[in-house]
Amino acid sequence: MYIGIDLGGTFTDGVIIAKNRVVKAIKVRTQEDISVSIENALQELLQGIAPEEITQVNLSTTLITNLIAQNKLSPVGLLLIPGPGVNPHRSKFAGETKVLHGAVDYRGRIIEPLVRAEIEEACTFFQERNINRLAVACKFSQRNPALENEIVEYIQQKDPSMKLLASHEVSGLLNWIRRANGAYYTLATREACNVFSEKIAATLQKMHLSCPVFLLKADGGTLPLAMSLRYPLETIFSGPVASTLGALACTEELITSVVIDLGGTTADLALLLEGKPLLAAKGALIKQDPVPVRSLAISSLALGGDTPLFIEQGQLRFGQRQGPAFCLGGPVLTITDVLVFLGYSDLSSPDRVKEQLEKMAASLQLTPDNFSCQVLDLFIAQIERELQKMFKAWEEEPAYRIWQVLSAHPERPQTIICLGGPALGLGKYWREKQGREVIVPGYAAVANAIGAALARTTFELDFFADTEQNTYTTNIGGVQGLLRESLKSTDEAREYALKLFQQTALKWQLKENAPWEILYEEGFNVVRNWQTVGRIFQVGLQTVPGIREFIKEEEDNA
Repeated sequence: MYIGIDLGGTFTDGVIIAKNRVVKAIKVRTQEDISVSIENALQELLQGIAPEEITQVNLSTTLITNLIAQNKLSPVGLLLIPGPGVNPHRSKFAGETKVLHGAVDYRGRIIEPLVRAEIEEACTFFQERNINRLAVACKFSQRNPALENEIVEYIQQKDPSMKLLASHEVSGLLNWIRRANGAYYTLATREACNVFSEKIAATLQKMHLSCPVFLLKADGGTLPLAMSLRYPLETIFSGPVASTLGALACTEELITSVVIDLGGTTADLALLLEGKPLLAAKGALIKQDPVPVRSLAISSLALGGDTPLFIEQGQLRFGQRQGPAFCLGGPVLTITDVLVFLGYSDLSSPDRVKEQLEKMAASLQLTPDNFSCQVLDLFIAQIERELQKMFKAWEEEPAYRIWQVLSAHPERPQTIICLGGPALGLGKYWREKQGREVIVPGYAAVANAIGAALARTTFELDFFADTEQNTYTTNIGGVQGLLRESLKSTDEAREYALKLFQQTALKWQLKENAPWEILYEEGFNVVRNWQTVGRIFQVGLQTVPGIREFIKEEEDNA
């Protein structure tokens, strides 16, 4: 049995899945401390279930998102070693920076040494600003981390209290700016992630669960809880990812559709093309800062079931979430209350909202029914506008363009899979009143938890080899080794990388037969004095993200 738990802004959803079926589904209120929400969900799920029957727990967590949104990131400084040919002052970095001399070339050779006095000056600069965490990012450090390691070791000897992180430990990507930002955000969130991990471990022990725990990643896969401490940024956007996978699991294998997840606070948008979630080719952004994280092409809109209604200067307006729906004890009327009043939701009795809704409708000289329809029409119109913006972005993605070329129906997908608590009512209204092709799966209210439970574990390896120097490096800590085979072609380089990939994947608790894919591969000659003296190879491999199986609905949920 698999457990999947998704932490939303209002509710935390949980499911137990066995043999393609949802054995149990629950909802609990999300608490400020999300580890408490997870414990409450597990308590509900495990009532009547023996803990030893659970083989795996997958979590979709809002931890990183909350730290960023609530401005609770630990302060971090950036030490940059760009080398020649790069102006770091024209690039977008996540934090305050100091630029140092030193350089590594594209083959991993040190072509300019560090200046120790500059390192000391930079440390003094950040200490005067009460910053005791430093991320170190050298261009091409993933091919030779020596300069990054030298800085880390030197500062640690001078000031053991300083917390440091080298960018090669975060990513093996060539993009230096993304790698630097990745080190920044990793160091800024690491302590909070450690606390979260410890709380989860304690909760599992309390629940007598000894199975492995995985966190949902931005690319549609999962990684072990222990590994997430090293790569915490991989878990951003896990909510929208969970809904995308849940939509797929609850519909059909080759579906092409927009996915809209309506939570209490936000509406998350994603796209499925013939059963495959659309990836953002350039990776993820955090506060518009590029980071080295593979991510689905997703968007979030600040509209949800708990979005409050206001009348300003004779016009209907939506505000920021102030609490749950009025019918559930909240302070003001919300979208959910309108759905309840019109009979599109049985969450509460229409009588609980009738008086308040009539007053608001009267202020606009509308009947309660007309007012309620106007509210839902405006709500849907805002989602539709965001959807059109997203299509313009999606159509720039290479995977979308390939789908357009190969598809028998290359026009924009018109089908919408609607998920989340308000989905059943809003989806029905959307379909009936506006003629949209809207699918609301039977398990729409807990689809995110289903997506989390069924997500495959993904592992990525970036491989770089230089046959002249007879060395290779990978993104796994930037570790350099000696080539034990002569590589003469990209095919041979791919096979060598695949061996390393399979050896390392076992540490991620992956099965030997896990499906994998080539992300990129290239090779070129190293020429000196008009002679070829070696070759450079780069290969990227990853286990394929997606879901393990599809859900079979019971007849009463069909």
